[in-house]
Amino acid sequence: MLFVLAAASLTILLMGFVFLPALRGRKAEAVADEHAFDLTVYKQQLRELEADIERGAIPAAEADYARAEMGRRLLAAQDAVDASQNAAGKARQAGAPVLAAAAVFAPLATILVYTMTGSPGMDSQPLATRVAEMREQVAARDLQDMQITELVARAEAHLNQNPDDGRGWDVLAPMYLRLGRAADARNAFERSIAIQGESAARRSGLGQAYYMLAGGLVDANARVEFVRALEIDAGESRARFFMALAAAQSGDEAGALRAWQALVGDPNAAPEWQAAAAEGLRRFGAPATAATPGSPAPQLDAETMRDAEEMSAEDRSEMIAGMVAQLDAKLRDNPDDLAGWQRLIRSYLVLGRETDAREALERALAAFAQDEAKRDAVAQFAATLGLASGGEGQ
Repeated sequence: MLFVLAAASLTILLMGFVFLPALRGRKAEAVADEHAFDLTVYKQQLRELEADIERGAIPAAEADYARAEMGRRLLAAQDAVDASQNAAGKARQAGAPVLAAAAVFAPLATILVYTMTGSPGMDSQPLATRVAEMREQVAARDLQDMQITELVARAEAHLNQNPDDGRGWDVLAPMYLRLGRAADARNAFERSIAIQGESAARRSGLGQAYYMLAGGLVDANARVEFVRALEIDAGESRARFFMALAAAQSGDEAGALRAWQALVGDPNAAPEWQAAAAEGLRRFGAPATAATPGSPAPQLDAETMRDAEEMSAEDRSEMIAGMVAQLDAKLRDNPDDLAGWQRLIRSYLVLGRETDAREALERALAAFAQDEAKRDAVAQFAATLGLASGGEGQ
């Protein structure tokens, strides 16, 4: 209670110092002096800027921008001085009752709220510690608020001037993956490998770029990179995840589930790829699990999954081929199914039946002859898989 009384007394005293000048009215000279201080500071900063430019400490492009910004601040400060002088000449005492009431109410409200929700008995924290924490919080917010596109733009500008900066390509390549810019990511990883040499992370990143370029298929190019990443580091999490996905896409769901389970249970694995593996387990291991993008199997229920695990590789391949044949027959009866055509084309390619995939592409283009949007979607999808219709090359 003593703390509350002491705080209240100090608050009332300070509020008196704050509000008394306002009750008496502010003079134009005092207001002008406040903004004049700003003008002095900005002028001093401008002089320091000019000195830095003469020493060559600031590039010319940045110097022009800094001059412009400093000039804007000077003009704004001068406008503030003029406005304050005009406003001070028109000030009246009409707000005195409100200010007096606030001077009484504010400390009382503060005491009430702090008594109910505060912790007056808690030991105080050193000022230096609080300042350090505040700075860390501000830095974290600034970093989070910075748009990924802005970071990419900065990295690109840097690499345009320094194309042999391998670390710069290391930074930029994952950003491209995050933005879905697969072709740029592939080029960035290749540049990084060429400059700094291969590593498991770079090889697996390049493999992911190929996977994205293939429209969600672990194709031959992606597989080569993932295999090489695992040769360098057998524990590389991203490569382990995608090799398991490759097994699932080729029909070996049981092998994929085992690999993902091992990844989830590995305490040294990267958390983000453990989460991806857990999602793979959920999608392939739960009843009525839908096939992942690129899987030739349209859907597998729990019973089919159990049967598949007990089959030989040859029998499993025959089962998948039968499912693909069923999808093909379904599309002949109901050709207005864009997702179905895409799954069929991809399935034939996964099974190594490129001729059938090309024939399915031609049938899909014919089915959507009157729907330009779907026709273009099919053509673009096939192009990502490295498959073009016979007419496009002419």
